[in-house]
Amino acid sequence: MAWTVEDLRDLAELLRAHPEWREPLWALLASEEVRRMPERMERSFQRAARLILALYRAQRQHYKEFIAHRAETDRRFAELAEAIRNLSESFAIHRAETDRRFAELAEAQRRTEESLAAHRAETDRRFAELAEAVRRLSESFAAHRQEFLEYRAETDRRFAELAEAQRRTEESLAAHRAETDRRFAELAEAQRRHYEEFVAHRAETDRRFAELAEAQRRTEEILQQVLLRQEQFQRTLDHFGQIIGPITEEHMVQALQEWIAQQGGTLLTPVVSITLDGLGEVDGLARARLPDGREAWLLVSAKAKVWARSITEFVERILRHPEARERLQAQGVGDPVLPVVFGRALDHRALEAAQRARVGLLIGRQGMLVPPALWSLSEGKPLG
Repeated sequence: MAWTVEDLRDLAELLRAHPEWREPLWALLASEEVRRMPERMERSFQRAARLILALYRAQRQHYKEFIAHRAETDRRFAELAEAIRNLSESFAIHRAETDRRFAELAEAQRRTEESLAAHRAETDRRFAELAEAVRRLSESFAAHRQEFLEYRAETDRRFAELAEAQRRTEESLAAHRAETDRRFAELAEAQRRHYEEFVAHRAETDRRFAELAEAQRRTEEILQQVLLRQEQFQRTLDHFGQIIGPITEEHMVQALQEWIAQQGGTLLTPVVSITLDGLGEVDGLARARLPDGREAWLLVSAKAKVWARSITEFVERILRHPEARERLQAQGVGDPVLPVVFGRALDHRALEAAQRARVGLLIGRQGMLVPPALWSLSEGKPLG
């Protein structure tokens, strides 16, 4: 008989209902180490549960922080990209403006030089004229002395105006060059700060990823420990099944024999169990002669405690399952069959389930509470 965690819970309920069974059960276990094992396993599973819960909460918190951090990182990268794009656009505009201003200055310088050259030529010409005039005026200097002084004053004034214009041009060019150098210095400083922030952010991101990797490694180690404890618990559960299973089946055989005898029938074969190659197990199989002289096969599923689902699973996995019925027929089991579910204890909902499914319900000392109907194994349904 396959032993499950549900059967272990059923056994616990039986032991609470029948305290006198505890000593014989522990006597079968025959070891102090085994008697202490449930307590140690309980403490171990409580510690494992607390560790898993703490790890789950920490992992969930780390994951939330990682999601928020990644969103913040994407936002900062977007802002940085936008700032760099704006800087690039501003720099391109400024460079174009600078080139234009330099071109204007070069053109102004060229025109200034042309003007100066023309003015120099004009000045030379005028000096030549003046020299000629001086020569002529030297003859009549006394009469024309006032006119000469006025002309020289005008010439000095014109030279002073040209010198002032040249000075203002040079000052404007120097101021523009200084402003350009300042703007380039500001752009370089901003670029340096952004790069330092990016390097610091990348270092922080790498650190957080390393922390997450370490947390994942610790999680895997704890999961390995939990799996190991689970395997140990399963081995212990299998050990209990090997002890309790035969006891339950022994009581099932005794109760089945008593019921057949009470009905006036007889068992024609011993009660045996049969495994259906991975599809399940029939805990009790025997051929019987019924009170009316007909013969039928008894198919019994044994449980420590019978629940409504115990009835449903027996019907669906054995009586109505095509492959299970074929394998029973291959073992020589034919029509009709009497399906029975045996248990030491009973959930109240199992009575209605057994009546609805037309499956026999045999409970320890209480006897057959729901008589079984004859089933057709070949068709997988009750007869009649």
